[in-house]
Amino acid sequence: MKWMRRGVLVLLALLVFAALGYAFMPKPVRVETARVARGSLSVTIDAQGRTRVRDRFTVAAPLACFVQRISLRAGDSVKAGDVLAEVRAQDAPMLDTRARAQLQAAQGAAEAGQRQAQTRVTAAQAALAFAQWKVEQDRGLRKSGDVSEEVLRASELRLVAAQEDLKSAQFGLQVSDFNVQQARVALLRAAEAPGGEGLIIRSPVSGRVLRLWQESEGAVMAGAPLLELGDPERLEVVVDMLSTDAVRIGYLSPVEIVHWGGDGPLSGKVRVVEPSGFTKVSALGVEEQRVNVIVDFNEPRARYAALGDGYRVETRTQVWRRDNVLKVPGSALFRSGDGFALFVVEQQKAVRREVVVGRRNGLEAEIVEGAAEGQSVIVHPGDAVTDGVAISTP
Repeated sequence: MKWMRRGVLVLLALLVFAALGYAFMPKPVRVETARVARGSLSVTIDAQGRTRVRDRFTVAAPLACFVQRISLRAGDSVKAGDVLAEVRAQDAPMLDTRARAQLQAAQGAAEAGQRQAQTRVTAAQAALAFAQWKVEQDRGLRKSGDVSEEVLRASELRLVAAQEDLKSAQFGLQVSDFNVQQARVALLRAAEAPGGEGLIIRSPVSGRVLRLWQESEGAVMAGAPLLELGDPERLEVVVDMLSTDAVRIGYLSPVEIVHWGGDGPLSGKVRVVEPSGFTKVSALGVEEQRVNVIVDFNEPRARYAALGDGYRVETRTQVWRRDNVLKVPGSALFRSGDGFALFVVEQQKAVRREVVVGRRNGLEAEIVEGAAEGQSVIVHPGDAVTDGVAISTP
């Protein structure tokens, strides 16, 4: 009995020591892993933008006058020639010799603008004719295999741009014709009629009222804006970007328009990167050089019918894309000197590897050298993960 009691005590002591040893043994670090895989990788520039009507026109008072109350409201539709406002000339300006000379000068300026607008229409028509000829030529060459599909697509896009430029030039010619007519009528009133006679201002284009500058009746100065017209069906997006980002964007670069309030993203393409920048103070008080990037929609208007002029959107402009790229999650990488490193899982241990990284975006990174396809890497490695440490995965 005495030996049995001692044996039980010894056994209990061994169990206690074994439990303590097990408790103090280093445990594997629990980590999350991901696979090194091949796939497509794109690099984008995210920025905020706003929509705007592509062609907008401000109707102003042709002379110092008294404007009647305007019955139109923002959103009302108008056609070319519709009555927008009625003004009554004031006595003194209508009879003043200097005012008459100013009206004659305004008529000359309006006629010069009309000739300039006609020249732009002629140039736009020539550009459209050339673009149509170029598309027909490239289509024939495409059938024979002498040009690529990309060249043909670029020609077709230039044809669309030329058609839009012609429409814009024709709008400008309509406005210049309207300005000449208004200047002639104003001069006629000044020369032949006493002060107080009414003058009707008509719409130069068809569209909708975007903004009403002068709602109530009252005296206005010559050139004072009365209302703003445009066609809200022809929207574009203006993206305010850093100049260092804008230089990476090319003509026709794909754009994804997100967080615009509707279902799903909208697609678009870059039409213009404006050649002139401007200085803007950020929310942190830092002066930044910014550039406006103009984006056209690639979607039918019904897809984004709820968007209007001046609406806020967010854009992702693609500056680089490649398929069949070896990539890892960006959270798996960490700085190692001037380069990058990551932890590869081998035999349930973390093995540190120096890697050469190519292109990166906010979520993924291209691996040029240092890791192989199919390997498991540790994402979000903490301080507990070191080279050779035992690990466990969920």
